[in-house]
Amino acid sequence: MPLFVVMLLVGCSQPRQMRIMSYNIHICKGMDKALDVERTAEGIKRVNPDFVGLQEVDSVAQRSDFVDQAKELGRLTGMYYFFAPAKEHKNGGRYGVAALVKQEPKSFKYIPLPGEEEVRTFLILEYDDYLLCNTHFSLRPASRKESIEIIRKALAEYGKPAILTGDFNMLPTSEETQQMLSDWQVLSDTTKFTFPSKGPRRTIDYIWGYGNDNKYEVLNYEVLNEPITSDHQPLYADIKF
Repeated sequence: MPLFVVMLLVGCSQPRQMRIMSYNIHICKGMDKALDVERTAEGIKRVNPDFVGLQEVDSVAQRSDFVDQAKELGRLTGMYYFFAPAKEHKNGGRYGVAALVKQEPKSFKYIPLPGEEEVRTFLILEYDDYLLCNTHFSLRPASRKESIEIIRKALAEYGKPAILTGDFNMLPTSEETQQMLSDWQVLSDTTKFTFPSKGPRRTIDYIWGYGNDNKYEVLNYEVLNEPITSDHQPLYADIKF
């Protein structure tokens, strides 16, 4: 093979395929009121994701038996773990979002987001040529709209494709969802409900791809029937980008 052809092949970025999961774990407290980190970990392991964005995660909080939940879930699943605190509990410990990932990133950061009822946060894992991100939006539309702009500006600085998971607390028909669609491609099936876990009737959890130029191909998508482990259903997508 001629040398210049070899150089071209080496320089080309090959499409990657990843299994991306999003899960609001409700501090590992099930609908049966049991705190059970191992049960949550088993649900994640059954999916075998490359990346899972977790929402409603406690870290060394009294209400969840002082467990560092992100660390423990990382140990139980054999994945790298990252925790992005949103707020401090009054009686100790922190609360926020987390990520579990098979491949260690080159950098990790988180950015505070607004929330009238409680502050929120946005987690970024950086790799050489893409980003994996996770968030949990406010219950208030104004705060969600502001968060979308904060995230857009933050990701523009990287100039890389990005996958975003999260509990967005917004319906597919909302103004905020339409705002997202100006910069994002929705990669999850919005006709499949994610909340509540028992008898789901709303879609408020999503997977997004940054940049709406169709660089993302969804090979498979599922919302899992897990009515007990959390108050949300877990979802995942196999994505090529």
